[in-house]
Amino acid sequence: MTGGLAGVVEVQVLAPVSFLTCLSSPSPEKLLRGRTGGFIKEGSENSLNKLMDPTTVDSKWTSPITEDGSMDRRGNPAVKTTTGRWRSAILLLANYGLATCAFFGVGVNLVVFLRRVLHQGNAEAANNISKWTGTVYIFSLIGAFLSDSYWGRYVTCAIFQIVYVTGLVILSLASWFLLVKPSGCGGVKAHCDKPSAPGVTLFYLSTYMIAFGNGGYQPSIATFGSDQFDETDPKEARSKVAFFSYFYLALNVGSLFSNTVLVYYEDSGRWVMGFWVSAAAAALALVLFLLGTPNYRHFKPSGNPLTRVAQVFVAAFRKWHAEVPRGELLHEVEGEDPKISGIRKILHSDELRFLDKAATVTEGRRWRARGGSAR
Repeated sequence: MTGGLAGVVEVQVLAPVSFLTCLSSPSPEKLLRGRTGGFIKEGSENSLNKLMDPTTVDSKWTSPITEDGSMDRRGNPAVKTTTGRWRSAILLLANYGLATCAFFGVGVNLVVFLRRVLHQGNAEAANNISKWTGTVYIFSLIGAFLSDSYWGRYVTCAIFQIVYVTGLVILSLASWFLLVKPSGCGGVKAHCDKPSAPGVTLFYLSTYMIAFGNGGYQPSIATFGSDQFDETDPKEARSKVAFFSYFYLALNVGSLFSNTVLVYYEDSGRWVMGFWVSAAAAALALVLFLLGTPNYRHFKPSGNPLTRVAQVFVAAFRKWHAEVPRGELLHEVEGEDPKISGIRKILHSDELRFLDKAATVTEGRRWRARGGSAR
């Protein structure tokens, strides 16, 4: 057993106790009471002594908690049997497939909608779509930054999906009551009336809410799905690899439906129905996402990474003439940096080796040295 007991340890004893909670656990009694059949009573010193005896522990034991630093929604170490894995991943795959269907149900035929319903020319419609698509990608960067640095992946996905669904509902209502007039227009032959100013305003508001919501949601959902598998566990590591294959499948299934069925109905003038189907798909995706809330695994946000990256470059520049020592001690230091708690150490690589100078302790500055790795 490396590093002592990291959480709840499965043991083989004759006593009614089936698990032992590590003393370093934030709430051992609470964790044990909720997740095991037995319970260690106060004063059971003999039982505790037996459990702490290495000879009573099975050498082939498997830790019931994750070893990658993931937590449950209460901030406790995630228990493998009650959190994450395919039970949570399947919900996220269905969520992504439905959200993709909703997005392409609007985006694929948006140029046609601008031409037939809003009476824009080809050049103007193409220009507006280019701006809208660029907005999606810009908000993808913002969503990824907020997810990794401050909000966490779950909160980021939830907030942006709410904005996403709201935008689709507003678009459906605006098309129903203000834009698609007379009803059923916008097809190959039926022409629509000139849109009103409030209708056009709501259209642009809703479409950019869709871009904002989908853009911020996209980069977080894939990583959040992979968080449901502990890569230190061989079985879950294989499941994580398979998850990305199914994730790509969900993307294609969702886009296939919207690019065939929804586009067909919208092209025939049933814009309102197509938008409402997209809104319903996004709403169902949000419901499925929230259903898995009690069982998701989470990682603590790491804070703004740009500051730490800048610190490494500045330190490497100031120590440019320092001689980098050899040995693993430079790269593998025991202990955790409190500013990046919850972040696993990354193995040293041979690329950008000049950054190793930032981790070199020079004479006169040893008192300022801190544990951690330059990269």
